[in-house]
Amino acid sequence: MSEPEGPVFQELVPQDVRDYWVHEAHNFTPWLADSIRNEDASHLEDVLGLDVEIVETEKSVGRYNLDILAEVVDDGRQVVIENQLDQSDHDHLGKAIAYAAGVNADIIVWIAPTFNDEHQDAIQWLNQNSREGVDLFAIRLEVWRIGDSQPAIRLNPVEKPSEWKRKAQRSGGEITETKELQEEFWTQFRDRIDDSSTILRPRKPKPIHYYGNPIGKSGFHISFVVLSQENELRLDLNIEDDEEAFWELKSEEEAIEQELGREVEWGEPRETRTGKMRSNLSIARDGDLENREKWGEYFDWYIEYGERFHNVFHNRIQQF
Repeated sequence: MSEPEGPVFQELVPQDVRDYWVHEAHNFTPWLADSIRNEDASHLEDVLGLDVEIVETEKSVGRYNLDILAEVVDDGRQVVIENQLDQSDHDHLGKAIAYAAGVNADIIVWIAPTFNDEHQDAIQWLNQNSREGVDLFAIRLEVWRIGDSQPAIRLNPVEKPSEWKRKAQRSGGEITETKELQEEFWTQFRDRIDDSSTILRPRKPKPIHYYGNPIGKSGFHISFVVLSQENELRLDLNIEDDEEAFWELKSEEEAIEQELGREVEWGEPRETRTGKMRSNLSIARDGDLENREKWGEYFDWYIEYGERFHNVFHNRIQQF
């Protein structure tokens, strides 16, 4: 009997996560924290649709230690990450909520290899009944192999906030028409990124005037900005609390502008309300958010120059 023609496929084989991380606090939590710190855009950040920075690991909250406390880059919301290497249980759910209360967090991320139905239902219920801006994720930790391949990790969200439900639950007048238009614009931009072969990352759209993206190093990020009153679109490289990095880049002004193919506006370091120093490099063009027929053109411009920003700045900022 002849062999069937066509490609030969092997099966995906699930692995026991404890074969790779023996201890939650000593092995898995440091690995996850390092991946967030060191990767251009970590797998977890892509799953959340948020760019985050580690604030502290094993943070003391009352009698217990919070696995990871992080912060959303764009808006400063606090993120509680609770890790588990066994089946979900009431203990970890309760701790995650208690930690969030203790550090005034708006986002809970619970990671485990298996979730019981009652815990998925609990996360879903909390998402449906909490205020906008409070988000909970139940993420299944999976490790797979194909034959003798190296192991591959997948963080699979089994419960997460619903953008559609949150919008549907808003009362009339809760946000302005301008904010609604901004959210729709960024939602379509996110979808364009998701459908494109681009280094840019899809991130959760919000009813605000900017949309953030990572560029491969903590303290640096890209912002796509719409200034409605000025009818202007901007693209910024933001630098947080690193004056030396700004001036090092400024010393390469001529080369940078030549590589970008655009003149750059250099926003020198200035002190923020929190006492930190912030600086930025910007390019701009005209753009009317209310002209929906132009949105596709605007998205193309953002993607083109967003990619140029990555090409020009990514390697440069690694030295800082």
